[in-house]
Amino acid sequence: MKTSIKIILAIVLFSGALKAQDNAETAFSKSYTFEYDTQYAKAIEALLSLKIESYEINLRLGWLEYLSKDYAKSENYYKKALELEPNSIEARFGHVLPVYALGNMNSVLSIYMDILKLDPNNSIVNYRMAYIYYTKKDYANALTYVSKVIKAYPFDFDSNLLAGKIMLDQGKKPEAKKYFIKALEYNPQSEDAKNALKKV
Repeated sequence: MKTSIKIILAIVLFSGALKAQDNAETAFSKSYTFEYDTQYAKAIEALLSLKIESYEINLRLGWLEYLSKDYAKSENYYKKALELEPNSIEARFGHVLPVYALGNMNSVLSIYMDILKLDPNNSIVNYRMAYIYYTKKDYANALTYVSKVIKAYPFDFDSNLLAGKIMLDQGKKPEAKKYFIKALEYNPQSEDAKNALKKV
């Protein structure tokens, strides 16, 4: 008798889990369809209708609220996603979007630093950090970060171009020329690289 009850309970629980999974798949599917049609409010509602808390749902809601330009809500959902998965790099990349849109560059730098603690050689973040410091005319830090990218990707166009600009702004023309030439070897049609090389 006890065995039969256990079997019945197991079947009920399994059926419930399958139904929840089907509901989640349907909600995500609807959400993507609505997003494709730029109906962001409906895309959000499709996920909220599940009335469950998960990393994946919060991550997606953060993205959809960002597309809706509700940056405060977007940031909040990304924070919830990070509470559920503290080591997530993808959630941190998502979190940067609303923070940047709100103009909080200190928070952007803080998020990027958190990513580099988890993944010190992340080429995207190292490049972005280099660019941010370059715009601040902090050439020493800019060069430190862009050098990490070039070490791993010696033929990367953007990093070589940026390194050349950093060197040029410091008056180091021979070093700048080397990077601009490499950038042009990668993309001979780049007007940005051609114009930069003319300044040398």
